[in-house]
Amino acid sequence: MKKLALKSALLIPAFIFTTFLIMTIIGCTSCLFGLDHNYYSCTYCTIFKGIALLSTIAYLTILILDIKLVYKNSVKKNNNY
Repeated sequence: MKKLALKSALLIPAFIFTTFLIMTIIGCTSCLFGLDHNYYSCTYCTIFKGIALLSTIAYLTILILDIKLVYKNSVKKNNNY
């Protein structure tokens, strides 16, 4: 269970940093190409929502798979006794 908590504690900041880095790169690139305010009001926010949703789904998938693994291991240990 400690491994699961440690993994969760490290994955959340990693996903947040990755999302921040991707959005910074997209923002700098769009500024370089001279896109207007409408881009930042509509498209940029939509891109962020998509990336944040993908990060959340990836995190929850990893978390659920780890919880299932811990549960299976605890059931195996209980059945061996």
